[in-house]
Amino acid sequence: MKIGYFGERGAYSNIAAEHLMDGEYVPLKFIKSVFDAMKNNEIDYGVVPIENSIEGSVNETYDNLYKENFYVSKEYFLRINHCLIGFNDAKIDKIKYVHSHPQALAQCSDFIYMNNMIPVSEYDTAGSINIIKSLGNIEHAAIASELAAGIYNMKILKKDIENNKNNYTRFFLISKKEQECSGKTRTSIVFSAENKPGSLHRILGIFERYRINMSKIESRPVKYNPFNYIFFIDFEDNQYSKNALEEIKNNTSYFKRIGTYKMAGFNPNL
Repeated sequence: MKIGYFGERGAYSNIAAEHLMDGEYVPLKFIKSVFDAMKNNEIDYGVVPIENSIEGSVNETYDNLYKENFYVSKEYFLRINHCLIGFNDAKIDKIKYVHSHPQALAQCSDFIYMNNMIPVSEYDTAGSINIIKSLGNIEHAAIASELAAGIYNMKILKKDIENNKNNYTRFFLISKKEQECSGKTRTSIVFSAENKPGSLHRILGIFERYRINMSKIESRPVKYNPFNYIFFIDFEDNQYSKNALEEIKNNTSYFKRIGTYKMAGFNPNL
């Protein structure tokens, strides 16, 4: 079983993938690469980030879930512990440039600012370690996971440099077919509302009427159709979910169920 994930070995998606499913892990350079590899049957499952508790939604993942016909089969919440990583003889006060994915740089902005470092955006956290290794300059460091530092044989200069210790990223395991699940479940849908007054309000009222708790709502612009929007909603299933979905379908101009999956445990104290 091949499981593709966004990033290099040691990336946070790699860590999440190991928690979500056993198999052969395949690093892929972009989020879109994960979806493309699924379409081309190069991998069986994909692992992608969907949202971060500090920086918010990962729009590229939402856009691909809308465009492609894949399903969410599992979710996982990963505590993000960022490390400053550099060469063995590097010193923090001598670091001038720090490389990482834009979200990781934003999540560590206080540390970067206090140490007068210049942030340099890269495509991936773990991949940024390889980039500074190729530069061979001790004035350059990277922000990535502790696992990545060990994989690439680089030194951890400082651990836990994120602004907020309650820093979690939610990941999806995506599959080509819907997966059976049991226990307490969550459902993700995407839809567009009719261009009429009160249409979105009417849809949201369905959740209230069936006493369904929405855990997430996200709007995204429709590409190539300016100022039109689609809406992603996650909700916790109850005995009325099936009826609610049928009613939502009848009140939307576009509707797709992305998946129903077991709710992952989340403990902010871990």
